[in-house]
Amino acid sequence: MTNIFSHQLITLRRRKNLSQNDLARKLYVSRQSISKWENGEAEPGIDKLINLSEVLGVDLDFLILGKEKLNDLIIKISGLKKAFSQPVLQGINLNIYGKDRIALLGSNGAGKSTLAKIIYGEIEADSGHIENHINIRNDLNVMTQNDVLMGDLTVIEHVQLTALIDKVYSRTFIEQMIRKFRLEKQKNTYVSKLSGGQKRRLALLLALLRESKLLLLDEPTVGMDLSSIDFFWRYLDHVGGCVITITHDFNQIDKYFSRVLLLKDGKIAQDISVDKIHSHNQTIEQWYRQYNDGEEQA
Repeated sequence: MTNIFSHQLITLRRRKNLSQNDLARKLYVSRQSISKWENGEAEPGIDKLINLSEVLGVDLDFLILGKEKLNDLIIKISGLKKAFSQPVLQGINLNIYGKDRIALLGSNGAGKSTLAKIIYGEIEADSGHIENHINIRNDLNVMTQNDVLMGDLTVIEHVQLTALIDKVYSRTFIEQMIRKFRLEKQKNTYVSKLSGGQKRRLALLLALLRESKLLLLDEPTVGMDLSSIDFFWRYLDHVGGCVITITHDFNQIDKYFSRVLLLKDGKIAQDISVDKIHSHNQTIEQWYRQYNDGEEQA
């Protein structure tokens, strides 16, 4: 059960906003024990498993076998390939689960945006297979790297239109979202007249109007001012479902993500938990420089 259990433990602990130390105190074990369980180096006894399920608020079966449940696996990618003038993706194999918080990393041109576009259906793969266990039309929200906004609408008109399309229209809800995303003063301003940071906040608002089982964010903070970036990362913590974010904001990856994927040479070169990286006394940036910029070390 080790691989499934360790992944579940990390995901559920983070969902409860518990550090390894917090969880250790609740279970009367050492932090090192928690770290070993999460790294798959040891397994707790049945009494500790029962205590874990109670502390994390889930059934024991879900704690141990959650990743084998079909309704938790939302996307399975097998052998995905895509080339333009030259190969970009050369055999992507990836499972995505319902509560994952994934940071998708890689150098410029590694194919991160291409992979995202294939997942949400903007472009087609040359070969390979995507097995969807969610309704891509209804359960997936996207914030693209380049804003796809209608400049001849005002902010409130754009939000109202998107809310109608997403079937979540409510005057009160729309006003709340505009206020929450700090666009109240600009609500009657044409989108074309917004600053770059305001456009990014609007794009994020539109991507979050309806609930989703998968949220794809492609470099969401590019062009945002510092206060907007801070707002974005705080808000991300309140988003339900799976989140995949293409980002190089390494400091925030350490705080808000549970899993890191490194795309290199057209393949997923690394798929690792954030806590496992931290257990080796590395920050995400240090880990990235080691495995993307330098040579892999034993």
